[in-house]
Amino acid sequence: MRKVILLGIAVCFVVALGVAAFAEKEIHIGVTVPGLFSPAFVEMKRQGELKAQELGVKVTVVSAENDIDRQFEQVRDFIAAGVDGIVITTIDSHGIVKAVEEANKAGVPVITVDRKSFGGEVFYHEETDNFNAGRLCAVYVAHLFKDNPGPIEIFIERLDPSVDSVEDRFQGFMFEVSQWPNLKVVAAPNLGMDVGKAFEATINAFQANPNIKVIFLPGEPWLSGTVSALKQLGKWFPRTDPNHIVMVGVDGDQFAVENMIEGYYDFSAVQAIDKFVANAIEVFVQYFREGKKPPVKERYVPVLGLCPENFDFIKDRVWGYRVYMEQKGKQ
Repeated sequence: MRKVILLGIAVCFVVALGVAAFAEKEIHIGVTVPGLFSPAFVEMKRQGELKAQELGVKVTVVSAENDIDRQFEQVRDFIAAGVDGIVITTIDSHGIVKAVEEANKAGVPVITVDRKSFGGEVFYHEETDNFNAGRLCAVYVAHLFKDNPGPIEIFIERLDPSVDSVEDRFQGFMFEVSQWPNLKVVAAPNLGMDVGKAFEATINAFQANPNIKVIFLPGEPWLSGTVSALKQLGKWFPRTDPNHIVMVGVDGDQFAVENMIEGYYDFSAVQAIDKFVANAIEVFVQYFREGKKPPVKERYVPVLGLCPENFDFIKDRVWGYRVYMEQKGKQ
C-alpha cells in the first residue's frame, strides 16, 4: 500500500512539474485557416491574435488559400517548428485527417474549430450549431410566406458537401423546407468553396427559374457575387418593393449587415465564429499552464437570428456590425 501511495504522489509530482514548466516557458500555438477570402476568417484571425496578446502567448496564424495540400504542409511545418498546440479550421473534413494523425504521432494536441476532422484524435472541437442555423433561415422564410399558398421558389447556393459545417446548414434548411408544402427548392447548384462562382450560379438559376422568390446562402461571403448578379438581372429591389428577392444566410458578416441596414437583406443566422480561435487559444493556455482540460470534447454554439425587426436591439452582439462600424469609421 505504501508503494502505491508513493507512486501516486510521484505521478502527481511529475504532472505538477509539467504544468510548472509550461507556466515558465513561452507557449507557441499554430493556427491554420482556410483563407482570408472570408470576412469571418479575417475576424477569427484578428480576435485570436488579440487573445494571444492578452494571455501572453505566441500565436502564428497562416492561411491555406483554400488548398488542402497546403494546409496539410502547414500542419507539418508547425510540428517541425515545435509548437505546443495546433488550431485548425479545415478546408476538407476528410482531407485533414492525415495531418491530425501526424500531429497525434508527434504528441502535439489539436483543436478544430468551425469544421471537424473526420479522423484522428482531437483535443477539443468548437463550431456553430450549423444544422439549426440553416433551419432557422428556413423558419424565417416559412413565416414570411405563411399566408402565401405558393409555390415559393427557392434558390440555394449549395457549397462543398465535404465541408461538414456548410453541408449541415444545407441539410437543416432542407429539413425545415420539407415541413412547409408552399416552399419549393428549384435550384441548388454546388459552388464548391469558390466565392467567384456565386455570380454565374445566380444568373443561371434565374434564367432557368425566373420566378425565384428566395435565395439561401449557407455562407455569406458568397453574397457579393449574388448581389452583382441580381443587379445585372434587374432584380435588385429593397424589402419594401413587391419585386424584392428575399435573401437569408449564415455568418453575420459586415456585407450582410450593410445590406440589411440599406434595406436589401432579410435575415442572417449570426455565428460567434469570430471567437472560435480565441476560445481555442484560451483552452490550450488553461491546459498548458494549469493542467485543466475542457469540460466537454465538443461544443456547438447557437446562432443569433438577425433581421430588420430586431436589428437595433441586438446589433451590438453581431461581429459583422462591429467590423462594419470600424470600417465605416476609417472612411
